[in-house]
Amino acid sequence: MKKQLFFLVLIILCFSCNHKNDSVPELTGKDYFPTDSGRYWIYNVHEIKYNADTTDTIYQRKDLIYNSFEFQNTTIYELYRFYKTNDAVDWPLQPDSVWSFTTDHNQITLKESNVEFIRLVFPLSNGETWNANSKNMALRDDYSVSNFGKPYGVNTFYFPQTVDIIEEHSLNLVYKDYRNRIYAKNVGLIYKNYEQLNFNTDPGNIGLGKIEFGSIIEESLIEYGTP
Repeated sequence: MKKQLFFLVLIILCFSCNHKNDSVPELTGKDYFPTDSGRYWIYNVHEIKYNADTTDTIYQRKDLIYNSFEFQNTTIYELYRFYKTNDAVDWPLQPDSVWSFTTDHNQITLKESNVEFIRLVFPLSNGETWNANSKNMALRDDYSVSNFGKPYGVNTFYFPQTVDIIEEHSLNLVYKDYRNRIYAKNVGLIYKNYEQLNFNTDPGNIGLGKIEFGSIIEESLIEYGTP
């Protein structure tokens, strides 16, 4: 009787372990990048370009998921981009450019001007890293996840759950490269900041942080939704 009871318990334990291993893990974070057609985002953009003729420009950009289609067993989403100078101007009828993105292999791959970047990888978790340039010919560029699930405010919005993707955080006597994007749950990209600057390294200027050339781009969400 004891032997029968032992084997019965063993069978139950084996079944429980197999059942647990067969379960599919939840891909946490996919709702930080909504993909429904017709969804749009409008950003205020502040761009400074440093060179012989430094320019300081403020404008607005609208991103719109226009459509999606199947190609070689992959869903491709068309992302239309529109630009205008301010609120008083109407959006153009035709997009200034058409980008695309895919969500296969548990990652968001965005094709920007025919160059592919892996912007997000699921599941999201603090400290997770990946090479964003693994689908293009550029040098390795590791992104990392920070502040997953933390609140963040942009303009008049308050988002209770966001994630900060640190793309680069380097600073030395020669250059500064700070890049990050923040996404909100059920919303998408809400903030982007890029600071890529090269400093003057002439004798007497080293360490003073005098910008020789580069750019600063800040994008902040002002409107989003579906038509």
